[in-house]
Amino acid sequence: MGKNKVWIYGTILICIGIIAVPSTYKVIKRHNERLLENTIKKIVEAAKDCYYNNSCIEDEITLEELYEKEGLPQMFNPVTKKIYNSKSFVSVSKDFSFEEVEE
Repeated sequence: MGKNKVWIYGTILICIGIIAVPSTYKVIKRHNERLLENTIKKIVEAAKDCYYNNSCIEDEITLEELYEKEGLPQMFNPVTKKIYNSKSFVSVSKDFSFEEVEE
């Protein structure tokens, strides 16, 4: 009777592990993607405001420019917790796409 209980409990734990580990990984991965997407949307929105209000007239709007002109708080990557380089920019000619510049 004792061996059967061990096998049953072991099987239950393995089944739970097979379901829980991939599900948890998928949820965490999607959460990180959404955090990053939200941060980039904030940067692009600030760049659009600056561009359409004729404060920023260049083709590339840097984060440094947005910090000064739009009052954008210092932005950081929410997944890695690293502050974006102030030379990173939003390209107006590429439909306001954000491009990160590595240090």
